[in-house]
Amino acid sequence: MKDRRWHSADLLLAVAAITGAFAAGLPQCAAAEPAATQTAAGDESSPRQFVESYCIACHDDATKAGGLTLASLSAAPLADNAAAWERVIRKLSARQMPPDEEPRPPEHEYHAAITALAKTLDDAAAARPNPGRTESLRRLNRTEYQNTIRDLLAVEINAEALLPADEASHGFDNITVSNLSPALLGRYISAAEKISRLAVGRPPSSPREETFRVRPDITQDGHIAGLPLGTRGGTLISYHFPASGEYEIQVHLMRDRNEEVEGLREPHELEILLDRERVGLHTVRPLKSGESQASIDAKLTARVRVAAGTHEVGATFVEKSSSLQETLRQPLNVHFNFYRHPRLGPAVYQVSIRGPLAASGEAASGEAAGDTTRTARTATDNETPSRRRLFVARPTSAADEAACAKQILATLLRRAYRRPI
Repeated sequence: MKDRRWHSADLLLAVAAITGAFAAGLPQCAAAEPAATQTAAGDESSPRQFVESYCIACHDDATKAGGLTLASLSAAPLADNAAAWERVIRKLSARQMPPDEEPRPPEHEYHAAITALAKTLDDAAAARPNPGRTESLRRLNRTEYQNTIRDLLAVEINAEALLPADEASHGFDNITVSNLSPALLGRYISAAEKISRLAVGRPPSSPREETFRVRPDITQDGHIAGLPLGTRGGTLISYHFPASGEYEIQVHLMRDRNEEVEGLREPHELEILLDRERVGLHTVRPLKSGESQASIDAKLTARVRVAAGTHEVGATFVEKSSSLQETLRQPLNVHFNFYRHPRLGPAVYQVSIRGPLAASGEAASGEAAGDTTRTARTATDNETPSRRRLFVARPTSAADEAACAKQILATLLRRAYRRPI
């Protein structure tokens, strides 16, 4: 349970930009302190009588046999000297005390004294647990963080792009995650701000652009998993659109070291897809005399209206027929890129998504805040799994806003902290 509590603290940090009070759930931890003084659950009279009858003669303040005095310990609550009484329990359980030459109690008195001592110490330990030396904060590693944000806010993120790599130890990257440096905390806060914008669905004040590059070791000469059959190469991107509106998708092709498009020896058709549906089709042709290389990429765009939420964006080439009558016979396809072998055909270098250019959500609203018709339309336009999970209550009037805000925050904090707040 201890680890889960510190995991939850890290979750609240991730949504700090949403709630503004990620430490709100922590004060309840102080409730256990007053109970520490309630050690009356066990009966301390029985072990004290046992000590006075069989132990005090050798373990008084004057004799101190074995370096142990029970005279002063018996006068204080047993929980105040738990370590010493644990030694007494071990000795009595092994029947090592009293020694053989001294009068020994009957078996039922042994049992009664040991039971009373153990119960008193156990009750005190339960009232005031001592976990020992623990780290102040146990954070999540990147994989745990990414999965937690998905479960908590229904937002798919790429934690590798938001947070630095975790240090590995003995082959695991979730061991040395007990410290949180100021630099790493800054990265977590930056990630929280971005994640909160994605979850709430509040579009930025101006269009933003994100670029996704394809790894250079992908040959793009065959079909890419997730893209429609009959296509080759390209890339598939899972992108979270923060608000409903128009977005522009721009594709750039792979260049060689001479800044010329690789493999462009004949016309190729490039598809731009949204959720496997074609939103743009372009024919890429070899350049004519006098044309610049930049003119090829300038045409590879698609402007499409997208509903808020996560969608699959794809850019790929229409595969040419494998019929011998329609294609040239080629040797074994082991081509890589210009630095080793020239590509057989063009390849996608990067895909840029820019927007929203014209959002249909709260940021595009020019109406007054009291316009309930506009509020309802905004909620419908920007309704996403994240918003449905976050906004569990919606006000119908200004008088309901405080109660709804409290319900939204309480639900989010309870799920993050994994217990009532």
